[in-house]
Amino acid sequence: MKDAMKNDCTKWHDPLVDAVLTGTVSAGLQAHLSACAVCTEQFLAFQARRERLDAMLPLVAQGAEPSPDFRARVLAAAEASSQAKRTPPWLAWGLAGGTALLVAALITSFALRSRTSPPVPQAELATAQKLAQWRAPSDIFLETPGRELLRSTPKLGVSYLPVATKTDKEKRP
Repeated sequence: MKDAMKNDCTKWHDPLVDAVLTGTVSAGLQAHLSACAVCTEQFLAFQARRERLDAMLPLVAQGAEPSPDFRARVLAAAEASSQAKRTPPWLAWGLAGGTALLVAALITSFALRSRTSPPVPQAELATAQKLAQWRAPSDIFLETPGRELLRSTPKLGVSYLPVATKTDKEKRP
């Protein structure tokens, strides 16, 4: 009996909350509240909480206006922030020149290193090139025995698949 009442109460939870928020109780909910003490207690608790929140709303809205000097303070802070973020021109040119010098030094060091490094054997170079060549997994489907057939237009009277045929002499045992 208690489980059936518990299941009945769960279906009334949303209408209970709606009734507290809107202030209108449906006839079905009213009948359930008259029979269920648990839901009635919950309804009264929700109603008391709503009344407390409604009473606090004017207090929260009271201080909603910004102070009179708010606009001036925001503008002053924005101006100070933009002035602090500006980079002096000499610093910007110095950074650009330093970066260019660093790039030139790196290029020079790589060029000098490549001149002094021992030559790579041709076999290793060919192996590295094969390893570096990327191939799609679907490329294997293009490497079938009939690949040439797919890339050319067939001609009438030409056999493209070599089929061994037995002559009449070979057929007789």
